[in-house]
Amino acid sequence: MRTYSDKLVIFSRGSALVAWMAAIFFFSSLPGSGVAYDPPLWYMFERKGAHVFEFAILMILAFRFFRSLFGSHESWGRVSVLALAFAFMYGALDEVHQAFVFGRGSRLSDVGFDVLGAALAFGMIRSIFSVPSLKEFKRMV
Repeated sequence: MRTYSDKLVIFSRGSALVAWMAAIFFFSSLPGSGVAYDPPLWYMFERKGAHVFEFAILMILAFRFFRSLFGSHESWGRVSVLALAFAFMYGALDEVHQAFVFGRGSRLSDVGFDVLGAALAFGMIRSIFSVPSLKEFKRMV
């Protein structure tokens, strides 16, 4: 049986996850110019970097939510793989959504950048749980 404080933690972490997903959806809904052009290199780094950053944060928020939902009886490795799969699926669905937005395109490479961001966050989580000197960070994750 979960206590009130456990339910509050699950609710707050779930709310943060849903809010971040809504922010990603909002920015994906903004229409493009509809004009085909070759963007400059700095623009490509900015856009692809945004994918990596957005989905690294999504992975961390999903991990924190699933960790609080399943509790400590589930291993961090399984929870992190679930969060990674969740981030991948949301990235794929986000690209499907962008296919229907005027001036935007759906690219498989963008899903790859999304997964790259989630994988970087996965590596950070693995480091926190594997390296003994980072033990104090476990409470935060």
